[in-house]
Amino acid sequence: MRDETRSLWEQLDSNVEPWRRGRVVLVLIALFACALQALTLAGQFLVGNAELLPTLIVDFALFWLQFYLIWIGVQWIRWLTAAWCVLTGFVFLIWALRDSNGYLVISGCVNLIIGSYLGLSPSVYFFAKRQREQRSWLHSLAVAAVFVLLIVSFFFAGVALQGFKAQLERDACDFAHEAFIHIFTEHDTEFFLDHLTERAVKESGGRTQLTKFLQYTAMQAGDIHDLEPPKGAFRLTYHFPSDFNFFGTVTAQGIGNRGAVLLRLDLIQRPEGWRIEMLNWRYRDYDSLRPR
Repeated sequence: MRDETRSLWEQLDSNVEPWRRGRVVLVLIALFACALQALTLAGQFLVGNAELLPTLIVDFALFWLQFYLIWIGVQWIRWLTAAWCVLTGFVFLIWALRDSNGYLVISGCVNLIIGSYLGLSPSVYFFAKRQREQRSWLHSLAVAAVFVLLIVSFFFAGVALQGFKAQLERDACDFAHEAFIHIFTEHDTEFFLDHLTERAVKESGGRTQLTKFLQYTAMQAGDIHDLEPPKGAFRLTYHFPSDFNFFGTVTAQGIGNRGAVLLRLDLIQRPEGWRIEMLNWRYRDYDSLRPR
């Protein structure tokens, strides 16, 4: 493009055509986002955080949908994204000052730079203008439909996963209620020992020590009654290739010889059913726990 056919703004901005610099900037932003998202997914996959993966994929798909709209020259999406980046950048910097967090400092600065460039850079504006003149609405709608389908699919996958987790939590709380009655009300040693994991038995010193613990509990707490409905907090994890683990903690309160007693079970799901990994109890007005 000759200088006389370019605006003064374009000529002063750079010797390179502004839309080309805008394209380079957007490509760099896309590569940075892709690398960051890949690291995030890999980290969550390695720790087996199955619950968070559908939400992350939906978030990433939303990001790429809005990035595609920016790429094809939808100006209001670009300005909205720029404003959001600047806002989150300031928020991250405030949190960084409050918490002395270096990671938030970096995140805040990156968001401020990206937001400022998206919203104020002439080169991005000219690239968006050029793309708007060349875009095909049929092609754009097809690409957007693919993103929407992906978002909807993983959204419902996340909903289904949460429903599955809720069902497991109800089953775990039902088992915990039964276990509390057997162990703390009926002092059923056989039930207690049969539902412990091998690791729990080993770390507790064997079946003899566990039997002594249950006898100590019976003497100190008595026949615990008036048990409240158990409450639980659980995690669902995934390990390659097809191993899902469900574990967590269930707590309840009952009445013992000397008043209110707080009970706790750490449970894990095994193919043979729920198993106990740890058991604690204490009187509510005392600080010391009676571990297994």
